Amino acid sequence: MSFFFSMIQKILPQSILRKFHKRKMEDIFQQGYNDFELSGKTSDEAYQRLISLYCYSNGYSTEAFHQKIRHKNPPKIISSNLQGVLGEVSIGSFNAINKNLDKNGYVEFDKKLNRDILERLYDFALQTGAKIPPEYDSKIIYDVASPRAEIYRFDIQDLIDNVDIQSLIMDPTLINIARNYLKCEPIFDFPAMWWSTSFSKKASSEAAQLYHFDMDRIKWLKVFFYINDVNEENGPHCYIEGTHKAGTKPMEILQRGYARISDEDLRPYYKPEDFKVLCAKAGTIFAGDTKCWHKGTALKTGHRLVLEFEYTSSLFGANIPKMQVKNTSPAFFDFCLNNKVYASNIEFINNKL
Repeated sequence: MSFFFSMIQKILPQSILRKFHKRKMEDIFQQGYNDFELSGKTSDEAYQRLISLYCYSNGYSTEAFHQKIRHKNPPKIISSNLQGVLGEVSIGSFNAINKNLDKNGYVEFDKKLNRDILERLYDFALQTGAKIPPEYDSKIIYDVASPRAEIYRFDIQDLIDNVDIQSLIMDPTLINIARNYLKCEPIFDFPAMWWSTSFSKKASSEAAQLYHFDMDRIKWLKVFFYINDVNEENGPHCYIEGTHKAGTKPMEILQRGYARISDEDLRPYYKPEDFKVLCAKAGTIFAGDTKCWHKGTALKTGHRLVLEFEYTSSLFGANIPKMQVKNTSPAFFDFCLNNKVYASNIEFINNKL
């Protein structure tokens, strides 16, 4: 019996376990992951099975898998307060944050991004080309007065070369929140940044404005930064509290697979108070396990600019190319050199780690 199947037996409810076949479990977890460890790449078949199995087991499969792989990168022991973008954070505060994340799936922080960084990131977004649907084939500058699409997505290369973003990637308070939640030494997966606009004024699947859950990896944590004020008119982030936990999604909905879901389809399954809307000022920082049902809302007016980081326990999953840094601060290069697990998805063009 494989480790993964024996772990599944301990975690899955018997009603679900009876539906599984031992060989299927071995195929998905053992062979797919073994191939990944040898090649550093996940086959499309293994990735699609990972998603299907998540839906079929209501999330129990990925929790079981994570229990195995997190031991490959044991967490550093932090025994003193850390200073960073969230201010000075005590061990007790880190523990409280983690407890909140475990319970609810999301947590909003009191401390906001420094105004100078906010202004530079906003100016960067106004001056840097981004890609729009449906082709995403060329970069255009977002024209505030005349948007051409409901979403403008920035290229990872432009983001990873930005020294302000590099400084946030190094932030010890954010890293330790990911470390505590993942219960291992995290890997910085990627940054993302996008404009949401009022181009359409209707909920767009392309702009993730219908409820969905993410499934790029086995387990991850995302940190979001609002770069401009976000209210009910310009597309606040929404989530259904607690739905990151295994067993909390309706099987009737999961039978649709990795799909976008309307509010109307989900409201019968959850209490009204579980539906959360994150309206907040520019600079607001919040963390979330986006296995929760979540979405952005269609914008009635204006725009929304969001910066997002993903931290993960393993790169098994979607084959996102390694980030290749062309422009780096000396501090960022030294940081990556001294934190090779965390920076294992980062390469430097002009230097070597």
